[in-house]
Amino acid sequence: MRIATGPAIPAAPPPPSGRTGVARMLSLPTATRNYARAVAAGTFDHLDHTDLGRLSEAMGPGIWAWQYARRLTGRTPWRAGTDLPETVERRRAEQELVTDIAIWERALAVLDARCELARLTGAPRPPPLAVPAEVRAVIEARRLAAEERASRRRGRPGDGAAGPAPEPDPAIRHPPYPTPPT
Repeated sequence: MRIATGPAIPAAPPPPSGRTGVARMLSLPTATRNYARAVAAGTFDHLDHTDLGRLSEAMGPGIWAWQYARRLTGRTPWRAGTDLPETVERRRAEQELVTDIAIWERALAVLDARCELARLTGAPRPPPLAVPAEVRAVIEARRLAAEERASRRRGRPGDGAAGPAPEPDPAIRHPPYPTPPT
């Protein structure tokens, strides 16, 4: 067994917070900036669990899920500004993520397609999308309203909503035979 006889390598200095071994929580602007940089550079899928944990912890579950929805649909990541207090930025983001229903619907459709492709090819399934309860309620209400509109438009024979069921023109049902060439 050989023992190294060179100069000792000094240990890393303790973090500035004074706590040893515990990393400080990132601010919301820092977390969203780091997230956006990783997505833009194409390195997001290669981040380790520690980095992902720190980013998601700083953003919170709602903003983290909204960032995932934006990434699924190809939209640029949301970035918190540094000119307003973090609580104001967080509230602004949470308000926007609840009202941005179209992106959630598109993200769910993209995720369904990717899950189906993964099932067909045997590839690993993508992670699920944690849609906030308020957004799920709005999506469900929109779906029910669309079904109701479709059923009113379609109508049912005998209920008087749309009149009698349409019948094809007799000429379509019994097309004339072609005339032989003369």
